[in-house]
Amino acid sequence: MGCSGDVEVAALGYDELVERMAELGRQRARVEASLAETAAEMHRRAGGRAVAAMMRERLHLSARQATADTELAASLAEFPSTVAAWRAGEITAGHARVIARVAADPDHCDEPALLEMARGYPVDMFARMTRSVMKPGVSSEERNRQHENRWASLVQDPDGSWRLSAYFDADDGKRVSVAFNAMVRTYRTGATVYGSGPIKGLTSQQRRADALVNLITGEGPHHRPKTTLLLIADYDTVARELRNLRYDDGLPVAADRIVDLAAQAKILPAIFNAVGDPLWLGRAQRDASAGQRIVLAARDGGCVNCAAPVEGGEPHHIEWFSRGGPTDIDNLAWLCERCHHLIHDDGWQLHSDGGQLTLKPPARPITRPRSRPGADRQNGHDSRSRTDVRVRPERNPVLRT
Repeated sequence: MGCSGDVEVAALGYDELVERMAELGRQRARVEASLAETAAEMHRRAGGRAVAAMMRERLHLSARQATADTELAASLAEFPSTVAAWRAGEITAGHARVIARVAADPDHCDEPALLEMARGYPVDMFARMTRSVMKPGVSSEERNRQHENRWASLVQDPDGSWRLSAYFDADDGKRVSVAFNAMVRTYRTGATVYGSGPIKGLTSQQRRADALVNLITGEGPHHRPKTTLLLIADYDTVARELRNLRYDDGLPVAADRIVDLAAQAKILPAIFNAVGDPLWLGRAQRDASAGQRIVLAARDGGCVNCAAPVEGGEPHHIEWFSRGGPTDIDNLAWLCERCHHLIHDDGWQLHSDGGQLTLKPPARPITRPRSRPGADRQNGHDSRSRTDVRVRPERNPVLRT
């Protein structure tokens, strides 16, 4: 099916919409690759600063985005196969960015292998897989570079609102992520009290914003939660020493950080078999135990579908607890909140492909009821432009199955 601009999108069937979306994605990749090639040639002739300024002027990009796109285009000059795959619509700009970053390291400059991996996985999973092969021996220098480039920005918009953004090195970023998601989890599962009582119906984004304010200022309905930074190491029984120290997402711990972290660490042994599968750790109750959560974090390393960090997710029963599924390790998988809602609210299902769990959409989308004309007006809102808007399902504030 073609993707010409005169197609009546509303008249297409769901399968046709899916195919159209896929083809448009390939077309976007081709256009972005051509733009990158153009920027790379301009960079060769005029230099990066001039090209970034021209992209900002002509394409109306932010200065930061224009600089990032220019740097990506210039770095890909050394990886023609990646540019060719991008131009063919086989990979996206995100894949190209990861390849340029990873392959710049001489120890990992295997462009064909990276491309083969990139073609088969979404960008987040691909990035996670490349992190797992980075060598701890070269991580200290990289962490120092990241730490030197750290920044934070708090900017006020013309209407008085504020925008916060920041860049951290891997170690500080992990600590911030753990603390932030612990506070978010408190807002999600605890009683969020504002003055007279709890506010229900908060969106995920609103909870995260409230949690961040509470965490930074120390003022709010909750105290800062205690946090645990999970570090995983393999014990060599022959040499009697710990090796391959890493975070739960597989990212190696820098050598110069090991002593500091080890001095504060609480050792929690978890036993795995020879192929890395956790031994059975059963539980009859609905909620996973602390020990099970640690084993899941070590095994899954994040959301099994999108690789979101462990600290932002929850254990999920593959066979739902409400349908008789046990709270056993082999029936649990780690999912972030977004992917968890895809299962419980939108009918997606977990599938295993050679032991790799991924989410697959339903054959047909769940049909949402259309809002009734005038319903919003009766509640004090003007619904003239919203009568045909699909109503989003009410989401469970806490998912526990």
